[in-house]
Amino acid sequence: MGYRVVCPDLVGFGGTDAPRVPPESISLYCFKRIADDVKELARQLGSSKIILGGHDWIALWHPDLVEKIFAVCTPYHPPSKSYTPLEDLVKCGELPNFGYQLQLASGEVEKVIKSRDEIKQMLNALYGARGPKREFAFDAEHGLNLELPPQLERTILMSEDMLEYYADQYARNGIHGT
Repeated sequence: MGYRVVCPDLVGFGGTDAPRVPPESISLYCFKRIADDVKELARQLGSSKIILGGHDWIALWHPDLVEKIFAVCTPYHPPSKSYTPLEDLVKCGELPNFGYQLQLASGEVEKVIKSRDEIKQMLNALYGARGPKREFAFDAEHGLNLELPPQLERTILMSEDMLEYYADQYARNGIHGT
């Protein structure tokens, strides 16, 4: 069929650098910067058009690059001429399921989750593990319940090998890139 698949790591994950914010600018992690990185990667690979699998917001900044798209777990939010902070979108109820991103960006989780074992417990929670009363340790509106992870049963959504692998990957730089 002649297709080539390229799967770059997201900034802060896998084999990439994970610049700390601060002192570095948060713009290193913004959607526009990542979209520009994908465009540059396509240029370096000699591709003027791509079929994009992943986050659809890349097409918002470079529609000339994206020929076709399949999106993964991404609610559509139309482009706007004015900037609305995520905090406002979560508070007004337009994007309540992004509340977890506010928790991750606050630095609160990073202060508590430091060791590789704590990272593994966090991943377990993110993938549906439950506490002793069958409560979830994570929900999209509120984020991670930082008191539950040590008491969690193991998630059925990830194998032990996968949990170990991702714990190792996150432990390289900590979770500040999250």
